[in-house]
Amino acid sequence: MLIISLIAVTIRILGQPADTVRDAMPERIPLWTMFLPGGSYFYQKQYVKGAVFSVLELGGLYLGMEYDQSLRDNSNSPYYNYPLAIGTMAFQTEKLTLVRNQLAIMKYRKPDFMYDDISDKDLYLAPFKPENFLTPITGGMVLLAGVFLGIEKHLETYPVSEVKKMYFLDRYIPRNSALPVFSAASLAMSWGAGVSEEYLFRNWLMPVLDYRYGPGKGLVFSSLTFGVLHFFNAFASEEPDYGAALLQVGEATIAGYFLGRSVQRRNYNIGPAVAAHMWYDAVLMIGSFLINPEDNFLGVSIQLGIR
Repeated sequence: MLIISLIAVTIRILGQPADTVRDAMPERIPLWTMFLPGGSYFYQKQYVKGAVFSVLELGGLYLGMEYDQSLRDNSNSPYYNYPLAIGTMAFQTEKLTLVRNQLAIMKYRKPDFMYDDISDKDLYLAPFKPENFLTPITGGMVLLAGVFLGIEKHLETYPVSEVKKMYFLDRYIPRNSALPVFSAASLAMSWGAGVSEEYLFRNWLMPVLDYRYGPGKGLVFSSLTFGVLHFFNAFASEEPDYGAALLQVGEATIAGYFLGRSVQRRNYNIGPAVAAHMWYDAVLMIGSFLINPEDNFLGVSIQLGIR
């Protein structure tokens, strides 16, 4: 529904005549590439990128389907199927190429339209660049994650030192192996969410709405959309917790507002917002295992040692 709405809004603007005659309009990437893993890169003859993303996408899909029931039975979280989540985020990240193409066409038609024409390389590395993560917005988001973890600490039942094994796909693995696996999965999911969601919401939806309705309304509307879409996370659980989902909507809306305002104030540079989003998620996810392993973010099952 979001994609259809965004395409409708963008096409309406793109359909208007160009303000000035510039160089040739960028070639439009065909829509069929949306349905082919790695397709957007293969079409542009970027075969290495296409191969890497197609492996991630298909691998995540296969593992997610193969071990869905096993993961479900050994988790208490709607985010239990992390292989599928990683594959989905890889797919979403790869398809940003289509969004970038649409933005370039819009810029051709409307030269005063503003967005961050960031390259793939700079986008993917954005969370790790000092100029992005050593910023007030990233520091504030990480601090907020720390506050949530501090609250979680009071609910701790067993410390991580008592964890003996962690469930992984279809078996339990020792803690010393489990911690790197959990951290790697958390970082992968956090990176995918930071890169893809910030590009979609703060570098596509918000700039289009800003151009159409003004920065104030664009910021509010994009933040509300970002927040409301988090409500659908509740339906990933067999027993949806609507109260928790509404709380998440409120938190995401507020976070989206401050992230969007930061992007606007930085002349649509999304690098710091990408970093802030990724490290907020990463600190929450990894911290949840270290602070309260029995109730970690991914809900993976653990075995405790004999006390």
